[in-house]
Parts: sequence; structure tokens; C-alpha cells
Amino acid sequence: MRKVSLDELAPGMKLAKDVILDDGRFLLLKGFTIKKRYIDKIRLYNIPYLYVEDEIGKYEHFSEEVVYTETFQTIKNVMESVRQGDTIHLPVLKETVDGIVQKILNDDNVFMKLTGIRDIDNYTYLHSVDVCIYSVIAGKSLNLTDSEVKELGMGAILHDIGKCKVPLCILNKPARLTKSEYETIKKHTQYGYEIVLSTPGVNPAVANIALHHHEHWNGTGYPSGKSGHKIDLFSRIVAIADVYDALTANRVYRKRFMPHEAAEYIIANAAQYFDPDLLQVFLDNIAVYPADIIVLLNTGEIARVVEAKGEASIRPKVMVITRKDGPPVLDPYEIDLTENPSVNIVDIIS
Repeated sequence: MRKVSLDELAPGMKLAKDVILDDGRFLLLKGFTIKKRYIDKIRLYNIPYLYVEDEIGKYEHFSEEVVYTETFQTIKNVMESVRQGDTIHLPVLKETVDGIVQKILNDDNVFMKLTGIRDIDNYTYLHSVDVCIYSVIAGKSLNLTDSEVKELGMGAILHDIGKCKVPLCILNKPARLTKSEYETIKKHTQYGYEIVLSTPGVNPAVANIALHHHEHWNGTGYPSGKSGHKIDLFSRIVAIADVYDALTANRVYRKRFMPHEAAEYIIANAAQYFDPDLLQVFLDNIAVYPADIIVLLNTGEIARVVEAKGEASIRPKVMVITRKDGPPVLDPYEIDLTENPSVNIVDIIS
């Protein structure tokens, strides 16, 4: 099931929910196939959106691992081509992003076990995929239409495309950047905007994400120093996803943050950098510790995450499966980390 605006509604679509008027009357019933003459009738009632059944796309029956890997390879090819002076090949990228969106519309957490696990050499490409995933989940949670979620996903996966124009010696430098090098890095937002905007068939909203994803809520970001709601919605979403994912990755100059540490960092800096309302939506809907992953506790015990969304996102419930001295637990038992502040996750095992 997906949510569509009247502008997206097309003949042949099948309703997934009844269309009910404000006075309680049924206008159209679930299962009805839309015809052109009915679209004009629906407009008369000022109905903003409807729910229609999902179409089966190319990626519908592919595993999340296949979709994730193909998306990674596609954005890698796109970025390497742009670095060589070519343009973005939009149809292939659009198809892969639509595959990501399609999977997430069916299951928010379908990719969560795959995010954040990456090698340093492929950081930029995998970071782009992860930011796309996090942003699409947030967009879905905000009840954006399918077309809006797809535009958001496209902008998210291309948010760092401008780094293709930054010298690799600066981009991959293992030490602190000089002031001059940092100013060069900052230019990737303008480069990205120009690259995306010059791609035929791309919505300007996608290009704006490349330009404004480093703006800060308090106006101290770049390149425009925009603040608050003057920053477009898509860029505010991607800004959160970008920082969260960057913090949870190993970099050449620092060890990764644990997911709950990254979440706590962005919460602590919300007033400065992020839209606080969007941040709450992000944390409520992103599984910081996805269910079923295996983690190491500071007690030395090994546990499996059993509940990991909403208020339990940062400090989930876990099932202890191995004691600190090594042997498996014959009768596994739960620990709710929200009720046991002295117990913490210190590493992700698998």
C-alpha cells in the first residue's frame, strides 16, 4: 500500500483503502480500479491523497542484500564516472533508488542490519547508500507521498556527489585538514548542486539537498548560512542522516561511535545543528540497534537485541545468550537497558 496525491493518481491504480467523505459517506470502495472520469470527481471533494495498492517492481522479489549491493555498485559507478568528467546516468540510478524505496515502504527496518558495516576504501559510496536508507525511512515516517520519498531518496544518495570534484589527497587525508583544505572540502556542496542541477530530468529539490545538507538549524552551517525552516525539509532530513551515519563509521582518523553514542551526540547538538522535531522522528523510527543483532555488553556478556525502536532505540531490550566467562546461557534472560543504566553495549559482534 502506498500514499499518493491527486496529481500522482492515474487510471488503472487500485484503491487500497475506502475513500470516505467528511460526512461519513463512502465515495469509493477499497479494491476499486481508478478511471479517468473518477479522478475529476475526486477533485471536486478536495481529497488531498488516497491509498493505492503497490505495483510490483523490479526489486520486489530481490533480497535486501541484493538491493543494497546493487545500489552500492550503482552509486560507485555514478561517482567514478562524474570524477572522470561524465554526467549522471539518471535512469539506472533512479531504478535502484526506487528499489530501496520500494523495500522500505514494505518494511522500515529491512536494511538496518546492512547499514554502518563498511570498509574505509568504499566509505563515500556506502555512506551515500546508508544516508539514502535513513532519509527514506524518515520520509516515510513523515507521511510524505511516494513521489516525495523517491525524490528525497535520490537527493540523499547524491548528497555528496560534489566530492567527486574534490582532490582525493584532501578527501582521504588521514590527518586534520588545514584551513585551506577545509575550505576546499566545503565547495563540494556547490559542486554537487551544479552537477545534479545540470542532469536532465532531475527535480531542483534533489539538487538543493546537495547544496544545503550542511546548513545548521542555528544558521552556522554552509554554504548559505540558512537557519530553521528556511532550510528546505529534504535537506534538514539528510543533514541528520548524514551526521548519524558518518559518526557510526570507522574513519582513517578515528574509531566509529557506537550507534547509541552517535544518537546521544546528535541529541546533545540538536539545538545548534538539527531540526529538533525531525530529529525526534528520526530517532523514533530508526532502529539504532536492529532487532536480532548480536552485541557485547560492558559486563562481558554477549546478547541478542530483541526490541529496538521508539523509546527502546538507544537502550534496547537484549537477551543474554553467553555469560562473561564464555559458556552459553542455558536459560537466556532479558535485560532492559533503559531500566539498567549501568549496563551498556560496547560493541556490535554481528
